[in-house]
Amino acid sequence: MPVCNAFSSALAKKGMNAQQLAIATQSDQGRISQICAGTVTPTSAEYSKIASALGLSSVPASHP
Repeated sequence: MPVCNAFSSALAKKGMNAQQLAIATQSDQGRISQICAGTVTPTSAEYSKIASALGLSSVPASHP
């Protein structure tokens, strides 16, 4: 499952939107929206913050 799909699915399960995720991760809402839409790839640090906020596993080995 691509990162953007995993994040989008987890957001839906948590009942969160990109703005709430940005607040939870202390990140820029625009950047979070881009990551969730799949238009940009999160850095390892961003992935870790988002994954932690959404209860997902750690950065996959294939992540750049």
